Amino acid sequence: MTTSVCMGIYNGAAYLEAQLESIRGQTKRPDQVVLCDDGSADAGAEIAEAFIDRYGLQGTWKLYRNRERKGYPGNFYHVMGLCDMDVVFLADQDDVWTDKKLETMCKTMEAHPEAKCVCCKFGLIDSEGKDIHSLMQPAVSHGTGEVRNVSIADVFYKCEWPGMVLAYRRAWFQGVARDRKLGENSRIPHDFLVCALAAEAHGFLQLDNELAYHRRHDSNAGGEEHRLSRLLNRERKLGEIKNYNRLLDAFREEQALASEEAAGVLEEKRTVMGERYEALRSRRITKVAANAWRRRGMVRPATVVCDMILCFGKGPGA
Repeated sequence: MTTSVCMGIYNGAAYLEAQLESIRGQTKRPDQVVLCDDGSADAGAEIAEAFIDRYGLQGTWKLYRNRERKGYPGNFYHVMGLCDMDVVFLADQDDVWTDKKLETMCKTMEAHPEAKCVCCKFGLIDSEGKDIHSLMQPAVSHGTGEVRNVSIADVFYKCEWPGMVLAYRRAWFQGVARDRKLGENSRIPHDFLVCALAAEAHGFLQLDNELAYHRRHDSNAGGEEHRLSRLLNRERKLGEIKNYNRLLDAFREEQALASEEAAGVLEEKRTVMGERYEALRSRRITKVAANAWRRRGMVRPATVVCDMILCFGKGPGA
């Protein structure tokens, strides 16, 4: 089983070298590492180039520079298309991997030929590399090494799998993306799409091992947050819900999902998120609570608590 690691780079100079070191230090060395800079204004591309030169990695590591900005997620779809090994590991420029990530996840792929995509669990670190804890904490690892099947309902209920925890079979993804005409122009984030397509095919497995650390800082591409002062901001949350609803619309408009089961889950999630937006906008706790109870299988308890607290927030409703 050959492996590619791919990474889109954009203004990531601050944390890039630590991530490159964690990739280079894998107990199972990747057969190919593909990096693509999307017109960074900082020294990210130069850092990557110097890293490759310093360790003599030119044979297996390649750095590309886009002439015109592709944006996010266009740059990731582009760099994914440059990979040509059996399994592709997605990497973000500001995270850190444990040294056995590739080895452990490849063993899982080999043991489960039905898997289209495998993910691991992950911890959270801050800009200084220190552990952090959040109200919206990812699933805790018990270190059992066991795997569970992640359903399409799980993906839309709690999409907690950033690209840096994913490894997918290249031939499978390229085939589905080609058949459904999904590519660099898609408005769906690359990691969300990989998760949804694998889950739709009943081939998305989660490994109960913490093999990576997701760094949260002020410049995260996904706008993640762990500080209560920002999590509990109603206007910010309304904006996040709007953006998420646009992603759900993109799934529908691009016809990314083919099965009736997946289409039904998507439509239910669109309804739930629309109701959540209106309830939070109304600032009525009773409406938030009623919606949460009616849709309790599709709403996280922590989300309900946050929304109820946000009803007390100041400012206009929209």
